[in-house]
Amino acid sequence: MTNSRIGYIYLVDENLKIRWAACADAKEEEEEALTRCVGVLLNRRKRPPFTTPSPPEWQRRSEEK
Repeated sequence: MTNSRIGYIYLVDENLKIRWAACADAKEEEEEALTRCVGVLLNRRKRPPFTTPSPPEWQRRSEEK
């Protein structure tokens, strides 16, 4: 049954994975959870992308031989 008075909200991460979902009126702890989730996702966007560290010096020398 559809209802035009109920809304749904989804918080989706950069991989299109749903991280938070809700409908109807939010309780205070649900609002806090949404705020925390948004903060986590925004902090991920600020970090530089993960890069593979270069091999240690001894390993580079052995690969060159």
